[in-house]
Amino acid sequence: MKFGLGQPLKRVEDSRLLTGNGLYTEDISFNNQCYMYILRSPHASAKILDVDTSDAIKVEGLIKIVDWKDIKSLSINDMKTTFLVKNRDGREMTDTPRHILAKNYVRYVGDPILAIIAESLTIAEDVAEKIIIDYEESDSVTSISLAVKENAPLVRASLPNNICFDWELGDKEETQEIIKSSDYKISIELVNNRLIPNPMECRSTIGIYDEYKDEYTLYCSSQGVHSLKRKLSNIFNKSEEKINVITKDVGGGFGMKIFNYPEYVLSLAASNLVKRPVKWKCSRTESFLSDIHGRDHLSKATLGINSNYKFTGLIVETYANMGAYMSDFAVFIPTYAGTGMLTGCYDIKKAYANVKGVYTNTGPTDAYRGAGRPEAAYLIERLVDKSAKELNISPIKIREINLINKSQMPYKTALGHTYDSGDFIKNLKDASKLANISQYGERKKESTKRGFLRGIGISTYIEACGGGGPEYATINIGKNGNITVKIGTQSNGQGHETSYGQIVSEILGVDISLIQIIQGNTKEIEKGSGTGGSRSTPVGGSALKVATENLLDKTKNLISKKYNIEINHIKFNNGIFHFGSKKLSFLEASSFLSNDINLLEAKGSWTPPKGSFTYPNGTHLCELEVNKENGKVNILSYIVVDDFGKVVNPLLLEGQVHGGIVQGIGQALFEETIYDDNGQLLSGSFMDYAIPRASDVPNFNFSYNEVLCKNNLLGIKGAGEAGAIGAPPAVINAICDALNILHIDMPAKPEKIWKLINSK
Repeated sequence: MKFGLGQPLKRVEDSRLLTGNGLYTEDISFNNQCYMYILRSPHASAKILDVDTSDAIKVEGLIKIVDWKDIKSLSINDMKTTFLVKNRDGREMTDTPRHILAKNYVRYVGDPILAIIAESLTIAEDVAEKIIIDYEESDSVTSISLAVKENAPLVRASLPNNICFDWELGDKEETQEIIKSSDYKISIELVNNRLIPNPMECRSTIGIYDEYKDEYTLYCSSQGVHSLKRKLSNIFNKSEEKINVITKDVGGGFGMKIFNYPEYVLSLAASNLVKRPVKWKCSRTESFLSDIHGRDHLSKATLGINSNYKFTGLIVETYANMGAYMSDFAVFIPTYAGTGMLTGCYDIKKAYANVKGVYTNTGPTDAYRGAGRPEAAYLIERLVDKSAKELNISPIKIREINLINKSQMPYKTALGHTYDSGDFIKNLKDASKLANISQYGERKKESTKRGFLRGIGISTYIEACGGGGPEYATINIGKNGNITVKIGTQSNGQGHETSYGQIVSEILGVDISLIQIIQGNTKEIEKGSGTGGSRSTPVGGSALKVATENLLDKTKNLISKKYNIEINHIKFNNGIFHFGSKKLSFLEASSFLSNDINLLEAKGSWTPPKGSFTYPNGTHLCELEVNKENGKVNILSYIVVDDFGKVVNPLLLEGQVHGGIVQGIGQALFEETIYDDNGQLLSGSFMDYAIPRASDVPNFNFSYNEVLCKNNLLGIKGAGEAGAIGAPPAVINAICDALNILHIDMPAKPEKIWKLINSK
């Protein structure tokens, strides 16, 4: 089909977005609107002794300075994390809520203290300059290694130390025993560096309180309005019917826009207090401080290997930095989301992992593109490459020996996941063939002649995604043949209007131009679980398939009644109903089955089977040169062979993979979040925090093998995070190969590499 599954359509939404006709939160304004500015803590750890607003309240145009007492007057609850775990000793971890505005203490630079409401943002900023706060500074701690020491400053006084949970997965005794009896034991210690998401569109909100209906409406840039609605309902002690959340176009999210933030609560609370719409816009500097950060793990791991180079067991210990407050899914990311994937694509019979969550005086961390799976893939792939080097075996050969064979599917891992499908060895062989590995030695010699160090790095990856709660879709068709889909996911750059349109087009045989996709409005869309964890097309698409097929069945039923014909005599093919000697297009049928009052409509929902996910997988192969004189890395070629199951749109898929790889390269080479000893964020702007430019990456060689997923209705494996999972280990493995070293921590910046070269 021209518009159906598998077709490389350009995004239909691009005609709107690329011509400046998108509608983002910052584009929206209301009559009588006022503005909010957040006054934030300049200290990482301090007691608030006094707040002097005597000069500030004299500023013309100031409406109100909101503090914690105002929040309390509205009976607003603290923010709580969504997910808690049991510690190794069987006890529940201690829940430590987060305040909306600081009462007595601040715990990181950027902690919100006051919300200033004024007639303009400029006036609000001027007011903030005139507020004098007297602090009593105390010692702070920003690094994991220092925070876990016995005499470390306490971040949360309600805990005896900075370890907020101590969790385990797997069989410790059996894993230790099998590793102990192995011929080789290869260990590694590594850092998974903290990242700041930095989407193109900074967060912004408009809060509206309707005092007559006692109803709140929040406009914000999000990854799912229904989850925010539920959280805000709990915080405001209101029924969900009293909370509305609306999201229009979204300029990127990468995970960090799925969460609730203090500013969302504050814009609604402020609107209640001043009885006007309240708008807040986050500056880029504020984004660095206040957006949820990603990664920040410190890990040690040991891999047991037998004399035939077969992996026997894996044991891992990880410290995960939570920051100063527990974000929504902060605990879930390093535990179930990441740890369960530590064995990667390999046949490892026994595994055990211990994860400790650590509080520090830094910004909170949570899900960032890949959400735990990049951390797991990086650890196992670095450990496998280090093993190959120490045992003097080819990194390709050691992988071929240990990769799970397709004949072993479905395969239950030592940490509890059951991979439903995949051909990992084929991915590896295809990537190696595309990279012309047999000629690599000649290319390396040529680089050496020119004074460069050449390296090649391989990583295989697998992730668990496309799971979570149910998704819902409603589809209706008007008398003019236009089709409207309402669905509970939220596009933030993936191209949902196109991919969902293709699913409907495939089933109904209609032109995609007739299909309108509506997302991001809890007033119009009854239910939804949102976008995150590469779930939109596997889960949302499955729900849409159910809804569309229900619409088709309903149409057949109506035709059978109208023409007095048995429903099983009606056939449907390529958009045409066939019955008797008659032919009727779907659009012709809709013209007399729909009217302005009663639309032809059907609903559908789909829930992933309990405990099941989709498991996209693949091989990344990076070839690069290192300049010996300055340590600069130049990526020469990048090959990726993926398996995403059934492909809806190859063009959109390639775009997702390219973007993910670039973010992975950014983590491997450039991005570094640096706090000083006093908790100040030194990398708080694009002058200090480097993200990749177009000139830093090569043209990518992307291909895929379609091995259908068995865990959803479309055979699809989620794709949005895959590039960011496979890229960091591929790049670092290539650098280690070029420098002939066992390990280098990310980011491998030129200065770090130059020092290593000169130390040798």
